[in-house]
Amino acid sequence: MNARYPSGSFKETPPKAGAMINTFRAFGYNLQTAIADIVDNSISACAGNVWITYRWAGKDSWVTITDDGKGMDEESLVEAMTPGSKDPALEREEHDLGRFGLGLKTSSFSQCKCLTVISKMDDGPVFYRCWDLDFVNETGKWNLLEYLSNEQLSKELEALGSGTTVV
Repeated sequence: MNARYPSGSFKETPPKAGAMINTFRAFGYNLQTAIADIVDNSISACAGNVWITYRWAGKDSWVTITDDGKGMDEESLVEAMTPGSKDPALEREEHDLGRFGLGLKTSSFSQCKCLTVISKMDDGPVFYRCWDLDFVNETGKWNLLEYLSNEQLSKELEALGSGTTVV
């Protein structure tokens, strides 16, 4: 209970998942700035290399950004995929451009309706999570999927030792 506001004097009003997640598509990114935002995450993860690959196939096109940075464990991956996961008031590294915990999601959603992140730390297990905007709109819930559409991407990451792939 908060001393300023007596119990019962407020109502929690969580945002509607579909409406909110679709607003993330309109933050003003173009393809170049979206990729740059994700590459900045690779730099923050101490990556020595970043590989960008793509396939043009109309609406079935895709881009992958893979790095050999420190990678993430399962908890860190889920946090990275959670909108607003960073407190902008907290101290951060001087070189880190991330501030609100939205860049990965907003940059990706500006270009696609399905975001998959695959990650592993120093020869540990591979973890992956996926946001599918159509699924969020259908269910109306913030359901982060444990889904990988292409097993080959996981195998390629395993060969690195540690790193992250954003699809």
